[in-house]
Amino acid sequence: MKKMKVAKIISTKQIVVNAGKKDKLSVGDELEIVGQIGDPVKDPDTGKVLGTLDNLKGRVTVSTVYENMAIADAPTKEILDDPYTQTRRMSEKIARMGDPMQIFRKNIQEDLNVDPDEITGGLPAATNDYDNQIHVGDTVILAHKAD
Repeated sequence: MKKMKVAKIISTKQIVVNAGKKDKLSVGDELEIVGQIGDPVKDPDTGKVLGTLDNLKGRVTVSTVYENMAIADAPTKEILDDPYTQTRRMSEKIARMGDPMQIFRKNIQEDLNVDPDEITGGLPAATNDYDNQIHVGDTVILAHKAD
């Protein structure tokens, strides 16, 4: 697989990578965005390079694949809604469910730590100034191939 890079930052929740169907990317593939490649780590006994400790900036999952590019989304996580906002029909919903906490759970999408000056998708820019922000041109590696 070719060396992938961040080609465009759509928003704090989506990026475009410069690889697609031609590069065997699939929906569901998990990618890691790395910044500076770290120094090689060597085995003290053999001297063999074990790998590098890279600056991991973020993880994304491929959601749409084109011939030469792909859109990848920030992770989602489950949160609980405020139970006090669920006043009507709560008891009847609970009676129909095996898991009463189900009505309070929902998935939200996390933000990627992108450089707000490089967002071109039209959404409001994020306001954070971390050195490990995601930038156009950052290296992207395949962390897990979807089945």
